[in-house]
Amino acid sequence: MNISVVIPAYNEESCIGNCLQALSEGSEKPYEIIVADGKSRDRTVEIAKEYGAIVIDNEKRHAAGGRNAGIKAAKGDVIAFIDADCIPDKEWLAEIRKAFCEDNIDGLGTYIEPAETDNIYEEFWGHLSLQILMSYGDEPYYVKDKTLNTAFITASCAYKRELLEKIGGFSDYFANNAEDIDICWRALDEGAVLKYVPSAKIIAHSPRNLKGICRKSFRNGVSSSKLQKVYSGKKFCIDTRLYGALFKNIWGTLLGRKFAWLFVVEIICHLAGKYHGSIKCGIINI
Repeated sequence: MNISVVIPAYNEESCIGNCLQALSEGSEKPYEIIVADGKSRDRTVEIAKEYGAIVIDNEKRHAAGGRNAGIKAAKGDVIAFIDADCIPDKEWLAEIRKAFCEDNIDGLGTYIEPAETDNIYEEFWGHLSLQILMSYGDEPYYVKDKTLNTAFITASCAYKRELLEKIGGFSDYFANNAEDIDICWRALDEGAVLKYVPSAKIIAHSPRNLKGICRKSFRNGVSSSKLQKVYSGKKFCIDTRLYGALFKNIWGTLLGRKFAWLFVVEIICHLAGKYHGSIKCGIINI
């Protein structure tokens, strides 16, 4: 079994070298590394080539398009996905191979740990996205239901090529918004056997400034609207818990609680994304 690694990238010169270095130092080397570049204007392509990666163009310039271009170019039986700002563990690829060889699975997600940092923005986002919103426990399990916290995110996951081709790869409709959740859920709809494998691990970096948090939060809000449009069948949805959390954290900000003001910013940007997504999708998601 050959495992290809696909990395979509755009202006990632500050981090892609660390990712590629870690892949080169792993106990198992990738059959090939494909970097799908979305017309970077920095040294991303140059650095990727220095590490021996195959660089291809991502003409669509979004995450779904980059991963689809990588799938098309890859020759492996299994396609492993990782983001340019992530650092795989030495055994990451070996554990992925082991999981596919020992179990009759079609895809897997891995343990994702937030990077250690002294930056409050990165600490906050890692805490929120990787410890509150998602579930990364120590025990393996099979994913059978379409839930957000058990869906595989493409910061670190792998699928058999056969499955990816059967379901048509990533959806251009989702583009940069929950394209990884969508493909996981479509795989489940096809009867694919999916497994969470905590022995395969990566470290994920997060936004290091307020602007990055605002962008990610807004995109997550748009993702919520797109997922509602495609999967729920509901024309109207209101998340009362989100508004409750907003007021709770406004109060927490006044009391000086850690992260409270960042939660306020994150929720407001997330709601803005939901409103924007509602207009684009022709639904009401507030």
